[in-house]
Amino acid sequence: MAFKKSFKDIISETTIDDIEEPDATKYINLLKDKIVIDQFPLKIKIIITSEFATPIAFDRIESHYSHPAKVVLTQNNLSKFYDDLIDKFKAWVDQFQERGSGFDFNSIKSVQVKLYKYEYQKSFVLYSLQFKSKILSTLQNKNDNKCFLWSILAYLYPVVKTNKE
Repeated sequence: MAFKKSFKDIISETTIDDIEEPDATKYINLLKDKIVIDQFPLKIKIIITSEFATPIAFDRIESHYSHPAKVVLTQNNLSKFYDDLIDKFKAWVDQFQERGSGFDFNSIKSVQVKLYKYEYQKSFVLYSLQFKSKILSTLQNKNDNKCFLWSILAYLYPVVKTNKE
């Protein structure tokens, strides 16, 4: 089941289209200065709209690259995120051009940046007192590495005492 984002989870959504740079690496390095992040941890989703052109017929098309949403825990992780973005975008452009359509990468037209709240996932299981006592009595008799399995089995299949005991 997929996790759906609600509008309250979005911190900001920005479209940046005022950078004039034909080289993708330089464009993304200039993009770093435009994205303002003041809250950590967060999830970043980037969608790059790029333009491809044919050298002969002067046809132009737009294509969208959607970078997977990544969790950035601290300011230090941002450089790794941008390096990963550059590598994956260049691989996507190469794959697009290898399809044989005749279109070559021309430039990046715009970048849409979405910042989402990120909360750590926590888990805690509260056991009943009856279950804990069964775990302790069961674990004392076993000499293998399946303690958790034995404790679950002891809880699911309790020993029924009869009058003979």
